[in-house]
Amino acid sequence: MLTKICVGSVFLALLLLSQTSLALTFGFDQERTGNFTDYGTREGYVVWKANLTGLVDSSPVVWNGRVYVSNWYGFGNWNPGLYSIDANTGEILWVNRNVTGASTPSIYNGTIFIGSLSGKLYAVNASTGEVVWERDLEKNPEWWGIASSPLIYNETIYVTTFSDGTLHALDLNGNEVWNVTTGNRISQYSSPSAYNGIVFFAGNSTSNMLYAVDEGGNVVWTFQADSKILDTPSIGCGKVFFATENRLYAVNLNGSEAWSIPFNGTISSPAVAYCKIFIGSMNGKFYCFNATSGEKIWEFDANGKIYSSPAVADGVVYFATNVPNGTVYALNAENGSLIWSYSLNPPDGAYYNIMSSPFIYHGKVFIGADDGYLYAFGSNPIIWRGNITLTKGKVEIRLKDGAKAEVDGLSALAAIWKASQAGNFSVEIVNSSWGLYVESIAGVKPVGMSGWMYWVNYPDEPMPNVGAADYILRDGDRLVFYYGSYNPETWEPTKPNQSDHLVIINVSLSNVLWEGKVTLQPGYVNITLEDGTQVSVNGLSAIAALWKASQLGGFNVTIKNTSWGLYVEKIADVTPNASHYWLYWVNYPNEPSPSVGVEDYILSDGDELIFYYGYYNTTTWEPSKPYDSPYIVKIHVGVSGVAKITELRVTDGARGSYVNGTVYVEPFMNGWYAVVVSGTNSNGDSIAGVSVVRLSAGENIGIPVIIAVPQQAQTGIYRLYAGLYKLSEYPEKLIDIYGGVDCEVK
Repeated sequence: MLTKICVGSVFLALLLLSQTSLALTFGFDQERTGNFTDYGTREGYVVWKANLTGLVDSSPVVWNGRVYVSNWYGFGNWNPGLYSIDANTGEILWVNRNVTGASTPSIYNGTIFIGSLSGKLYAVNASTGEVVWERDLEKNPEWWGIASSPLIYNETIYVTTFSDGTLHALDLNGNEVWNVTTGNRISQYSSPSAYNGIVFFAGNSTSNMLYAVDEGGNVVWTFQADSKILDTPSIGCGKVFFATENRLYAVNLNGSEAWSIPFNGTISSPAVAYCKIFIGSMNGKFYCFNATSGEKIWEFDANGKIYSSPAVADGVVYFATNVPNGTVYALNAENGSLIWSYSLNPPDGAYYNIMSSPFIYHGKVFIGADDGYLYAFGSNPIIWRGNITLTKGKVEIRLKDGAKAEVDGLSALAAIWKASQAGNFSVEIVNSSWGLYVESIAGVKPVGMSGWMYWVNYPDEPMPNVGAADYILRDGDRLVFYYGSYNPETWEPTKPNQSDHLVIINVSLSNVLWEGKVTLQPGYVNITLEDGTQVSVNGLSAIAALWKASQLGGFNVTIKNTSWGLYVEKIADVTPNASHYWLYWVNYPNEPSPSVGVEDYILSDGDELIFYYGYYNTTTWEPSKPYDSPYIVKIHVGVSGVAKITELRVTDGARGSYVNGTVYVEPFMNGWYAVVVSGTNSNGDSIAGVSVVRLSAGENIGIPVIIAVPQQAQTGIYRLYAGLYKLSEYPEKLIDIYGGVDCEVK
């Protein structure tokens, strides 16, 4: 029987989201602020370092989980090129040998734009490393080629050539659109920046100037500097900032001077954050200035001259020094206090300068150095730390070769497998002649005599002498998997506190063998019995839910066909004994114990089904309670396809009146439903109506819906759609949608 409860108007809106592609570049953004939206590290561990050889003076840029950087000028086994490196592991993914130099790449829409020693500008596919196109721009490459970092601004590429002080504007296909030539030599490393339709760059016509050029190549204004502009101008707080050998300048966006102060500048470009200026100097001091007034806020004495351009994130400023013992610093951006530092410590006679600038990405700080390495600094070496609950029974794991294996649910191997799922890091497990062992964790693979080991309750207990698959954990154990090795002379193992990579697992034991959500569908499901035969059961039955849970959870279920129906004999290797066997309960304790067998109990969406190892009281024949059981399987039931729309019919209507709609619905579950009919015309005017009904499973019924037509609605054709909801989930969760069907409003 259909009961009409209410009819009303509903307005449906579409939210159109647009996403612009972010161009990542030297200084992070188009203004070259060095102000990163990501977070860095306050601990300064070397997470990994990749040996690129040569001098890594280009600054790295990270995009889509990969680091891109080039190297230049090396001795001996120098491997020049543009490198793509995994940001998490330091693995070199590809190298393009055509590109080399000190230019910092810019990345836009999956393409890398970068200068090279040859004087060419390259476009390179970021995924494959293949050259998309190349253009000759620098006619006199000399020692540097194009060391400027290209700028991508409003889908135009801007890059400077140093020998003639020229700003080149190219389209994304590498065709030069225009250029502004100032005629004389400029700093090799200075790059253009942009803001509000204006591109700023260092030029040199008859003297050293900052140029402001619009996107058509017209010079808007120039600003006279005292000497050569050494760095890349950065923009923020309504000003443009840059340094020369003798002064630090702040220029208003109209070209007038805001302030300037004496300053011993280098190619270190100012970072702009919190309306403060952070910049390094030739005299080895790192400064923080008020961006509005130029007043010094603090200074920090580093161990020598600073060519690296600072990066700021989350209240920390990072930079490095260009001295033989190159050092990376992390300072408190508020007061200049040292948070951490890392020195390269070269051997006698070696020079490990750092000219590269840091890039910040997902808790790591990336920077190159003259020792040929790209460094990734991060937080402590703990890959993951957390709590894992283990249960008795078998756990299915997947091996490196794709095969499956079952291990004891209380084993150390089960714990690291569950931790990898909880922490979303990779674990590769190998089956060898001496058993299962962990080959790699989070991409860290064995090298030489070093590999993954484990220890339980270090340092209070000795290292286990069995494999991780055979060590059975106890409630409260502290399990550590760590990367270590054995001393080849004493065969003493590395201790966990000496490791660079750790997974720390706090273990607790539970009576819950498995808990999770199972989504059921109307119809029938085939299940396999103990004797190998298959039977079909109702897809919404309790036994169907257990069968599906066993497949999702990887635990075994033994089902028998007896004279009184299907019977669950065993779950996860827990078998019945003289007093206990497997029972089930739905929605305990709010509902009584079911009085029918597992194949006959039909579940509803939102039910909580518990299979538990219990017993019956021999006097009262009352069943034991689920939470008194030593083993339970808890299944949260969802039902999909609870109903569907089979047809929508509508009449024409008139302004100030209504349109008659009929929605034909086939429900698979009893319950209250909301039926909505709504739509728009070509101008976006909308009409809508709703009905609320109670339906019984199995019927196919037409539900009338009155669609109100406001007096002010425009006439014409409206395309209407029908939507179906469970009333308790309206309007958040749509079950089904049907349409569109046209009607005319007159």
